[in-house]
Amino acid sequence: MIVVGLMAGTSLDGIDVAVVELRPRGPSYSVELLRFQTIPYERTLERRLRAALPPQSASAREVCELHADVGAAFGDAAASVAEGVEIAFAASHGQTLYHCGRRAGRGGATLQIGDAFAIRERVGVTVAYDFRSADCAAGGEGAPLVPYADALLLRRPGLPRVALNLGGIANLTLIPGDGGEVSAFDVGPGNLLLDELARTRLGQPFDRDGTAAARGRADTALVERVLADPWFAQPPPKSTGRERFGAHALDGAWDALTAEDALATAVEITARSVAAAIGRSGYESCDVLVSGGGVHNRVLLAAIARATAVEVRSSACAGIDPDAKEAIAFAVLGYELLRGRPAGLPRVTGAVGPRLLGALAPQGLETLLARVRAEVGAA
Repeated sequence: MIVVGLMAGTSLDGIDVAVVELRPRGPSYSVELLRFQTIPYERTLERRLRAALPPQSASAREVCELHADVGAAFGDAAASVAEGVEIAFAASHGQTLYHCGRRAGRGGATLQIGDAFAIRERVGVTVAYDFRSADCAAGGEGAPLVPYADALLLRRPGLPRVALNLGGIANLTLIPGDGGEVSAFDVGPGNLLLDELARTRLGQPFDRDGTAAARGRADTALVERVLADPWFAQPPPKSTGRERFGAHALDGAWDALTAEDALATAVEITARSVAAAIGRSGYESCDVLVSGGGVHNRVLLAAIARATAVEVRSSACAGIDPDAKEAIAFAVLGYELLRGRPAGLPRVTGAVGPRLLGALAPQGLETLLARVRAEVGAA
């Protein structure tokens, strides 16, 4: 079954489109990545999105219009990358506009925009979407969700692994080699600070290869100030986002630094927070498989390797494209929804129990479900 997975991250670098062939293999899947591309947001749409993100606030009208226009952009991106391919369904994470973790006595609150029906209109197949709300309704953080797919795709008997995703926010999945439950949590800023600083101080979308950061020197006092945030010491379940760790949260503390020193400081913040999280996990002797845009920042990877004293490798070593991993993960979560398997991980999110994640914008759903049942039965 050929599926399109769609993902847009915290850094607003564009829409990740993965066209994958998924085959059920017992409790897991075999995955073949057929096509992958990141489609940048059109500039006007990107500006509108940035204007709606924390610390700004958007009107109900602006959110409504963004929801429709982001959905159209997702649909156009999917149709473009999958052109000429007969796809069975699409699964979209959407673009997070706001996220906060569990609140006093209640679950998290999270909003991913990108109208699934606009996507369906352009690709002509069922679209799975809104994967976080069910977990929040059950008292959970609603994030991270990719660890479920990490467990299905990266687990190897007798080989404990750490899956580190360096997206806008960094998160860890701890995969035991004995078949036990995975643990996972957000670590803190991944590329978020780096990309924001590159955009505002260098006039570039990111610091390619960490070149500018390599010329700078980290401000130790600022690193310590950020890492003193009590959120870092908070035990899981926990999740975070731009709301807490955007560049705005430091009240102009970056202004006294050169662009290079600011980027070096952001590298050190990410590396040290990752190292501390791994150190507390008991997985400090395991290989670390890295995915997300941060895998291309050689300075950041070297800093993490120094701080952790473990081997840090691309997830490509395990057969998973590091750029496409999250889009692939949501394709897998879409398949889990269609086969009726709960994909929520209460240990990870704090929900009261596992939940079936996602909703459907259906198109020929009965035929699709019959096909899913046949493929699962054959596996």
